[in-house]
Amino acid sequence: NLAPDMTFGEALRRKATPAAAGVVAFCTLGLAFNLWVAIQNKADWGGDYNQFYAASRLAGTGHVYDWEALRKIEAENGQQLLTGRLPVVLYGHKILGSLPYAVARSIWMAGSAAALVLFAAFWPGTRRWLMMIALAWSMPAALDLFGGQDDPLWMLFFAAGLLLMKRDRPWSAGVAFALCICKFHLALGIPIMLAAQQRWRTLIAGAVAGLALIASCFLIEGPGWPLQYARFSQMPGFSPASERMPNLHGIACWLPWTTALEIVAAVAVVFLLWAACRGRTDFGTAGAAAAACGLLLGHHAYAYDCLLLIPLSVLTIQRPGVPPWLKVWAAALLSPAPVLLLVSERPLPGQVLIVAFIVTAILFGMAKPLSQADGLQPLAVNRAGTSLDIIERDTAASR
Repeated sequence: NLAPDMTFGEALRRKATPAAAGVVAFCTLGLAFNLWVAIQNKADWGGDYNQFYAASRLAGTGHVYDWEALRKIEAENGQQLLTGRLPVVLYGHKILGSLPYAVARSIWMAGSAAALVLFAAFWPGTRRWLMMIALAWSMPAALDLFGGQDDPLWMLFFAAGLLLMKRDRPWSAGVAFALCICKFHLALGIPIMLAAQQRWRTLIAGAVAGLALIASCFLIEGPGWPLQYARFSQMPGFSPASERMPNLHGIACWLPWTTALEIVAAVAVVFLLWAACRGRTDFGTAGAAAAACGLLLGHHAYAYDCLLLIPLSVLTIQRPGVPPWLKVWAAALLSPAPVLLLVSERPLPGQVLIVAFIVTAILFGMAKPLSQADGLQPLAVNRAGTSLDIIERDTAASR
C-alpha cells in the first residue's frame, strides 16, 4: 500500500512500484478521458477566461461594469459574458490583459494547472496519491482549465490558508483566505469555520485584508462601483440557468416557497458547518467542510465549481470507519457523473446527489473524526485564550 504522503520516488525506493504504477496509469486514464471530452467541446474553450481578459482592460476606467463597453471587447475573442469579479480582482489581471489574447490564455491555463497540482499536494490530511487521482478524473477541474475559470486559484488560496494555520502563522493565513475574494460568493464558509474554531487572529487578519481589498476597489473604479455592480448583477445573463446550480439555490428553484425554503436550508447548513468545525476537527476536514458548505450557500455556482468538493470526497474515501456505501458515493462525486447530470435535461437528481452527499459526509466526519482515526492529536482548544493549536504526529511509519 502507498503511505499517505509517499511520493512516486519514495514508492520506487520502498518497492511499491506496482501500486505507484497503478496510480499513474489510473491518473493517465482520467486525464485522457477529460482531454477527449474537452476536444469534443473545443468551441467552448476560453469562454470564461474571455470575460476576465476583457474586463481587466476596462478596470481603472470607471467602465468595468459598462456592458456595452465590455461586450465590445469580448466580441474580439469569443462569446460575450457578464463578469461578476470585483474591480481589484480584475485590476490584478491587467498584467495578462496587456498581452495578446492567445498568449494570455496560455499563461492563465498553465498557472491554473499549477494551482490545481499545488492545492492537491498540500491540502492538510489528504493522501496525495488519492488527491492526484481525484484531480485527474475531475470533470470540474477540466472545465476550469479549458474554460478559463478561476476556481483553481481559489482552491490554492484556501489550501495556503489551511497550511499556514497548521504551521502556526495565523496572520499570514488570514491574508491567504482574504485572497479568496476572487470568488467571494463561495467563501461564506471560511469566517464560519474560523469563528467556530476561535481562530480570532486569522479571522481578524482576513477581515482587515479583505477590507483593504474592497477599499482598493473604490480607488480603482471610483465611488460609484457598488451601485454599478448591483445593477450589473440584476441583468438576466448574470446568473443564467439557476435551476442547474449545484447548491441550495438550485434545488429551491424547483420547489414552492423558493426563498423561504432556501433561507431555512441555509441556516441549517450554517449550524451544521459550525458544529463540524468545533472540537476535535482537524485542519483538512474543517477546510473541506467549509469549502463544500460555501458551495451550498453561494447564490451563484455551476458545474465547474464542484471542484470544491474534491477535499471532502477524498477525506471521506480515506476515513476509517465510514460505511462502504458512503465511500462509493464519494467516488461517484469525483467521477464525471454529477457534471453530466447537471447539464442534462433533468438536473435535479444531480443537485440532490451533491447536496445530500455534502450533508451526509460532514455528519459522518463528525462521528468519525480523522484526528482520532488517523492518529492525529486532537485540537487543543484554549477556551480562555484567543487561538487554537493543533499538533499532528507523523504516522506514516505506523502504517
